[in-house]
Amino acid sequence: MQGALSNASRLVLLTALYFGSSAVAVLFLRTPADVTLFWPAAGIGYAMVLHYGLRYAIGILIAQCLLHLLLVPAPWAFLPFSITSNALATVVACHYVNTRKRPLQLRTEDGLLLLRGAMLLCLISASIGSTGMVIAGMVPLADLPRVSLQWALGDLLGIAAVTPSAMLLLTHKQLRRMNPDATLLHWRELLVLLAAVGLSLLVILPIMRNGSLYPLSGVILPVVVLLWSAIRFPPLFTALACSVTTMILALVLGLGLDGLQRPETLADTSLMMATLVLISVIPILLTASYHERKVAMAALHLRATRDPLTGLLNREAFEEQARALLAGDTGFLSLLYVDLDNFKLVNDAASHAAGNEMLRHVATLLRKEFSDDSLLAHAGGDEFMVLARQSAAAATPPGRRLLAAIEDMRVAWQGSNLRTTASIGIVASESPHVSFDELLSQVDTACHEAKELGGNRLLVAGLNAERLDTRTRLMQNALDVREALDQRRFALWCQSVVDLRAGADDRSHFEVLLRWHNGDGQLRPPANLIAAAERFRLGPRLDRYVLSAVLEWLEAHPHALPAIRQCNLNLGAATLADDEFADFLASRLQRSSLRPAQLCLEITETSVVHDLGRTRRFIQRMREMGCRFALDDFGTGFCSFSYLRDLQVDYLKIDGSFVRDVDQSPLSEAVVRSITEIAHLLGMRAVAEHVENEAQLATLRALRVDYAQGFLFQPPIPIDAFFARPDAPAESPAQA
Repeated sequence: MQGALSNASRLVLLTALYFGSSAVAVLFLRTPADVTLFWPAAGIGYAMVLHYGLRYAIGILIAQCLLHLLLVPAPWAFLPFSITSNALATVVACHYVNTRKRPLQLRTEDGLLLLRGAMLLCLISASIGSTGMVIAGMVPLADLPRVSLQWALGDLLGIAAVTPSAMLLLTHKQLRRMNPDATLLHWRELLVLLAAVGLSLLVILPIMRNGSLYPLSGVILPVVVLLWSAIRFPPLFTALACSVTTMILALVLGLGLDGLQRPETLADTSLMMATLVLISVIPILLTASYHERKVAMAALHLRATRDPLTGLLNREAFEEQARALLAGDTGFLSLLYVDLDNFKLVNDAASHAAGNEMLRHVATLLRKEFSDDSLLAHAGGDEFMVLARQSAAAATPPGRRLLAAIEDMRVAWQGSNLRTTASIGIVASESPHVSFDELLSQVDTACHEAKELGGNRLLVAGLNAERLDTRTRLMQNALDVREALDQRRFALWCQSVVDLRAGADDRSHFEVLLRWHNGDGQLRPPANLIAAAERFRLGPRLDRYVLSAVLEWLEAHPHALPAIRQCNLNLGAATLADDEFADFLASRLQRSSLRPAQLCLEITETSVVHDLGRTRRFIQRMREMGCRFALDDFGTGFCSFSYLRDLQVDYLKIDGSFVRDVDQSPLSEAVVRSITEIAHLLGMRAVAEHVENEAQLATLRALRVDYAQGFLFQPPIPIDAFFARPDAPAESPAQA
């Protein structure tokens, strides 16, 4: 019912507007047989039928009937031609436009399409109308070309003056959505423009009234002002200004007002009307071109600053706006860093499309929890950032609500419901604010600490300063590892592994240890760096470096190779999980002068249980080449004795925490004894670490431990010094 009323009201509106504008055009008629010089009704009908549909062309028929019935009597023979000319021409022109472009937009291409449709409308309408005038005897056949041209130009002028304004009025809401800035007016400049338009019209009239031979040359003044409007003002304002200016000039020139002489000849009429058409068309095409450019620039700006997936700010735009806010704001600011927990499982199990859908849901929750004056960003991957004008205490409640909302969120995907949780870090700043980079470092640390505590929690930087400082140091150590690797600032040191059995081989059995030089050139122990490398996935790169450095040193010192019985190298858990490392090690050993049987790879219990299947495959492949294996720090990790049956290792290295008081603690002695007995039972050898005195050594011998390592025998020394020792095994003739 409402739709029918709406359609009826539109039809009534079209009929009324068409009839009213036709009544204005009647003023141009001096006799019923005359042809109007300006037909604005054609522009109204063209715009409304284009916008609402072809069925509304019936309003043109009704308006034409009322026009002839009430204002312009005409011969009966002419009525069918007059009534149908504009209606039929409008239908054909609108059909032509609709078949080539839908929907229409304010673009130069669409403006030229509308102009082509308008010319088609004018041609059809003029052909039908002028033919009717000849048939009705209103004009002689000889005047057919003149009448057709005037009819067509009158319709074209009406369309050029009215259609752009009407179309923009009908679509102004859509135009505002496409370019919100298009509706902004600079009122001072607007007043200057209106004054310029009025002044230009006032200047033209005296020139024309004084009988100038070139009266139309004066229209350059309003044209310049309209071009200024096209560049500076919204399209709707420019279109309305063009319409008003064209109508005023058409009325003044066409009717001969204010003493001006009305054009009498066909040439004068054609020149005047063509000029007025250009006055209407050129500014509209220019404003369409500028609007198209603004829309394109707005789209590029949106693409450059917004994340296309979530519609939030991207990381670069967020950082730029955050820095500006920190530089100028005098109140509290809080930076929140949101990281989804185990988001990779969603991508791997359901697909990346499902993950994208979840990210869009999270973005919606962010908008809901934080006010419009907060900066919201999708930082990339599964991470989001918020900069709120709040203290940490005020930002914590919405942060906790966000955590709960994410936990309760369910994303329907292909018959299943996907879910996740998040970890959030918060850091607050007061004026004068610290730099954005410092805030980001603190909040990133807090967020990762929350994730490592189990996730689905919020952590405020400063409330757990000790843990955050520890993580900060680890991250700094990770940076030091990268720098040391890039600059090759690691040094190889060695420590002997002594055979406690009688009649042992006198060749060197040693473990390669690592030291590094800091930025000041000081030599530092590597414990913190190795822990950071393992935590931040730099272990495989570090292990490759050590392996290559050891083999390169031995290849550069071939005299040391025969004196080596066993060279022990440590491998981290991440290295064993790296499928490419086995290929790298195999390839490197094939090119090395060190025999695989001389290499022993030390792995920890933690790395074994980290991925038992891969560890077994790695051990099997390397043992097939001839390498040996040692299980390091045994007794402190998570590896049970049952695992030992499935692990083909050659040595069990007893952790030093049991060795240090083996001569004093019955518990430590029992642990060392049991490990040694199990090792012998499985065909392995037991190695005691951190042996520091003779009492410990005596106890280890009594417990039948096979090897010992520690400061009692030799502290770690550089590899060059290790092989230059007086007691270092020399190359024997048999070995040579």
